[in-house]
Amino acid sequence: MTAPSRAFAPFDLLQLLSIAFIWGVNNILAKIAVDALPAVMTAALRFVIVLALLFAWLRPPPRQVWTTFALMLLFVGPLHFGIQYVGLKLASDIAPMVVAMQLWAPASVVFAALLLRERVGGLRWAGVALAFAGAASMNFDPAVFAQGWALILVTIASASYGLGTVLVRKMGVGLDPWASQAWLALATAPILSLVSLTFESGHAEAAIRAPWYIWACVVFGAIGSSIVANAFMFKLLQKYEVSRTTPYLLLAPVFSFTLAVIMLGSQITPQILLGAALTISGVALVALAERRFKALA
Repeated sequence: MTAPSRAFAPFDLLQLLSIAFIWGVNNILAKIAVDALPAVMTAALRFVIVLALLFAWLRPPPRQVWTTFALMLLFVGPLHFGIQYVGLKLASDIAPMVVAMQLWAPASVVFAALLLRERVGGLRWAGVALAFAGAASMNFDPAVFAQGWALILVTIASASYGLGTVLVRKMGVGLDPWASQAWLALATAPILSLVSLTFESGHAEAAIRAPWYIWACVVFGAIGSSIVANAFMFKLLQKYEVSRTTPYLLLAPVFSFTLAVIMLGSQITPQILLGAALTISGVALVALAERRFKALA
């Protein structure tokens, strides 16, 4: 039997709540940014800023994990952010998209079972099923069904991130948080810039028309979400189990829902609330089941 879980130190708990708040705010700011700028261009600019700030921290990973490391960068970086920002651009209502973003946790359970041959108990499978059922049920709301492609794209982006987290575990080596973000930016910024130049248009016009707060949204995503929140998260994951931190991160969609109503005038219908409750309950069940499984190991 493993040792009892350590209690959160007050400052660590504050950092954890800060991560949820930053990610919750960034969901709304990302939507504001992509409504004014081309979607992939917005994501590329975010990582250009990250790369400029963290370039000095680039360090080569161990040679034996290069292939897995490159795949992880692909799924967590260009695929995840490129697809997610396009989905946000297509979305007329941010609330269902915020719910779909939480699906990375149950998706990681599925990929861990397939790629790492991890033993997954019935409770965790129930959480996976509940989370995906909750996201699917939101489509019964006519307003959400009308933006079904946006929801599908954000779900695919979440699954891509879930696969990336499993590849991180597959590498089995510790990575410096600043170096990891620098590599992620190095992989993401050039690819998304090329995709944007190839498939999007009106870059200069959109940039000229964009008011200052649009650029503030992009900068917040780069510094607040990519650098500060991820650095906090990396340090916390070295001290506490993933299953301890995940439930607190479910506050992120709560912050996003509140800001969506206040800043974007979003309508949170009963069907969306029900789907959100089912999805978040499923994610929480996955985390709690993982904690229980470790306690019995």
